[in-house]
Amino acid sequence: MINNKSNKQKLYCYVDESGQDTKGDWFLVALVLLGDQKEEIKQKLEKIEQESGKFATKWHRSKHIQRIKYFDAILNLKALKSSLYYSVYQNTVLFADLIALTTVKAINAQNINNYQTQIVIDGLRKNLEKQFAASVRKLGIKATKVKGARDESDPMIRLADALAGLLRDYYEKKSWTNKYVKQLIKNKYVQEI
Repeated sequence: MINNKSNKQKLYCYVDESGQDTKGDWFLVALVLLGDQKEEIKQKLEKIEQESGKFATKWHRSKHIQRIKYFDAILNLKALKSSLYYSVYQNTVLFADLIALTTVKAINAQNINNYQTQIVIDGLRKNLEKQFAASVRKLGIKATKVKGARDESDPMIRLADALAGLLRDYYEKKSWTNKYVKQLIKNKYVQEI
């Protein structure tokens, strides 16, 4: 959860997506939005990755048992409360615009006026970083830094990848996901925006 402070709040946003392969039938954007607790959560996520056996493996390459162990531990990571967001879109191929829109909606949901934001997007090419920063600024977001990353590079972007993968499996009606998605919503860890 992000605290509203009178001084400039630092926000760290990690974004991933799923569904481009559906050619516009549906598209899902998932993100992790953190404040001052970023380093503490990062250390806990690294421990969860080790204990679950998932390590730095991308969602679609991880084994089912690793996914279960990973999200069993995530459900107990109370510091993630109000930090996970997603949006699902249908009948569109405006992927970059939807990533920007979802990012803006999550940041605006914080109701913080005085902030600076670092946005990390899985797979964003270097030559598109300035373009994305301009897009979110036009929508009113104070992005101080936008950069691309690979799923394997950071436990936060790996969490965004895992959340996108879990939600995709949920929307594709894979029954094992019901428990996790419902509990994440009930515990107010994740919110659809």
